[in-house]
Amino acid sequence: MFERTPGEATRPLPSRWRRREPERTALHAVVRGHLADLLDDARRRSDSGTGYPAFVGHEFHRYLDCGVLAHGFARLRCPDCGFERLVAFSCKGRLCPSCWARRAADTAADLVDRVLPEARYRQWVLTFPWEMRYLLATDRAFQGAVLRTFLRTVAAWMRLRARRLGLRGGQVGTVTFVQRFGGILNLNPHFHTLMPDGVFIEDADTPGGPLAFETLPSPTDVDIAALGLRLATRIGDLARQRFRQTQDDPPWQDPDELPLRLTVAEAVRPPGPKPPRALPWEAAPPPDDQGAGTTAAKALCTRVQGFSLHAARTVAADDRMGLERLCLYGLRAPFSLDRLSLDPDGQVRYRLHRPWPTTEGRTEIVLEPVAFLRRLAALLPAPYQNLVRYHGVFANRSRFRNRLPPPPVRSGETEVASAANMNTNSAPAAATAPSAPDAAAQATVTAPAPPPPEPPRRTRLGWAQLLRRVLDIDALQCPRCLSHRPLVVLAFLTDPAVVRRILEHLKLPATPLPVAPVRRIDWESECGTGQQPAAWDRCDANWGTHSAGDDVGIHAPARGPP
Repeated sequence: MFERTPGEATRPLPSRWRRREPERTALHAVVRGHLADLLDDARRRSDSGTGYPAFVGHEFHRYLDCGVLAHGFARLRCPDCGFERLVAFSCKGRLCPSCWARRAADTAADLVDRVLPEARYRQWVLTFPWEMRYLLATDRAFQGAVLRTFLRTVAAWMRLRARRLGLRGGQVGTVTFVQRFGGILNLNPHFHTLMPDGVFIEDADTPGGPLAFETLPSPTDVDIAALGLRLATRIGDLARQRFRQTQDDPPWQDPDELPLRLTVAEAVRPPGPKPPRALPWEAAPPPDDQGAGTTAAKALCTRVQGFSLHAARTVAADDRMGLERLCLYGLRAPFSLDRLSLDPDGQVRYRLHRPWPTTEGRTEIVLEPVAFLRRLAALLPAPYQNLVRYHGVFANRSRFRNRLPPPPVRSGETEVASAANMNTNSAPAAATAPSAPDAAAQATVTAPAPPPPEPPRRTRLGWAQLLRRVLDIDALQCPRCLSHRPLVVLAFLTDPAVVRRILEHLKLPATPLPVAPVRRIDWESECGTGQQPAAWDRCDANWGTHSAGDDVGIHAPARGPP
C-alpha cells in the first residue's frame, strides 16, 4: 500500500463543501425582520434621538450582507473538467457566527503554530460578581487595570514557587481571551487565561541564548483558595476606588451612548432574585484568615464573595491538538446558531448548553425578537477593542519573545522540509570538519552562543486551509472529477448588473431579501405609561420582575406576533 504522507490511509475521507445559506437561518430572519424596530427603540430611548452608536447598526447591516450571493461572489473553476463554483463574500464582523468562527480558528492556529512553545498549559478562569460586570463592560480602562492585577498576582505567585525550588530569574507568559457573554446570552465579562505550568529560565552559561522551560508542581486547593482571596481583596480595592471616582465624574453621561448603556445594564441584570451580600468594593475579605468567605465547589476552584477562580483544566505538553481546542474554546462566539430557533408565534427560542442551575433546571429561554436583538447589541465589543491580550514573554515588545523555544512542527506537514534541512546541514558539517590539531586548538576557545532562531512571520491562513484544518473539508477540491489540482479563481464579481445576470442564469436568488420596516407599537397601551425615557425604564423594570421559576431573567413578556 502506498501512502502519500504517513497515516493518510487511516484518516477519514474529507467532507464535501456546501455553501452556507444564511438567509435560511433563524438569526438572519430575526435581524432582517426586527432590526428597524431595534434601532427605532434605541432612538426613542435616547434624549437626543440618535439611538445606538454607529458601530452597532453597522455590525447588524454587515451581517445581513454576509454570505449572500446577490452582494457579490468569487467565481472558481476546475482546471481539468471545467466545473465552476460560486463563493459569496464574508462580512468579517463581530456579530456573524461564521466570521467569528473563522477568526477564532485563524487565531488558534497562529497561537499553536507560531507563539506557544511546547509546555504543559493551564487555563485560569476568573469571573466577577454581577455588580461589577456593568463597569467592566463599559469602562475599558478599569477592565485593563483588573486584568493586569489578575495576571501580576498569578505571575508573582508562580515566580515565588520557582524561587523556592531554586529557579532564579524565572519568566512567565500569558495569553488571555476576554469573553463578554454568559450561558443565557447575558453580559458576563470574564477572563480565560492560558499560562504555561512553569517558568522560562535563562542558562547562566550562555547569557542571551534561548530560554529553557522548567515545569512546576501542580497547584493545590489551598493554593487556589489563597489566590482567590488575594484577588478578591486587590480587585475589590480597585472597584472601590473606581466607584468613588464615578460618583464625581460618571463615565455614562454621554447622551449618544445612553441607549447602549441601558441595553448593557439590562443584559447584566442578575437572573432572578439574589440573596443580599457584602459587595467586594464595600467590605473586602479579611486578609489574615485564608479561608474566610471562600467555598470550594470542585477541585482547584474557589469562590470568594462573588469572585470565582478556576484552574483545573490542563493540557499536556505533547497534546498540541488539545491546546488548539482549548484556544478555540476561549475564542468561541457568544452564541450558537444550532441552538437558535423561531416559534410559530415569532418568539426566539435559545437552547442552553447545559441546564440552568435553578429548581426547575431550565434547558432553554424564550425571548421577544427585539429583546433578543438588544441582548446581541450589548454583547458587541466596541471597535478597536482587542479580545486577545498577550503579556509576559508572549508580548510583542518582550525582550524574551525571540528567545523562547520554537513551537513544535505539526506532524505530516513539513517532512520534506525537515529532510531537506537535514541533508543541507549534514553536508557542510562533513566538508568543514576540522583536523585533530585544529580541534584541540579550538577547544580552548569558548564558542559564542548561537543567535536564537527568529520566529516565523505571521501568515494568515486562507479560508480553504482553515476548513481543511478545523472541519476536514476540502473546499477547493472539484466534486465532479476529484482532481488533485485545486480550483482556481477566475474573478471577483461585485458589479450588480453582472452579478444579477449570472444568478438569474443559474436560477439563484438575484436580489437580497428586504429588511422589514419599523412596526409602530402602541407602547402606551402596552405599559400604561407615556413616551418619556423614564417611563420606558419603568416599563422595562415591570417586564424584568420575575420569580425564581421564570425565564431566568429575560426582561420581556411573552407576546404574540408583532
